[in-house]
Amino acid sequence: MLLHSLTEAEGLRTSFYERARKWTMEKRRQKLRRDSISTLLNVDENILRDIVGISRDDVRRAVSAPLHIDAATTIRLLQRRRP
Repeated sequence: MLLHSLTEAEGLRTSFYERARKWTMEKRRQKLRRDSISTLLNVDENILRDIVGISRDDVRRAVSAPLHIDAATTIRLLQRRRP
């Protein structure tokens, strides 16, 4: 019985570390995607509006949103709302 509970404890600990690792990887992925969107801030305002269909303020708004909000999705929504 003791061996069974030790094995179970090992599984719970492994499960915790696996969840923590996945969470860390997801946060890193979100940050990398956010950083790639922030490069749009270096593009000229007229080019942004002509090619992408959004303003610099839209990009700033998407980049400054919390990490759990996908900046690319936010920009797509803003593009659809523009005439």
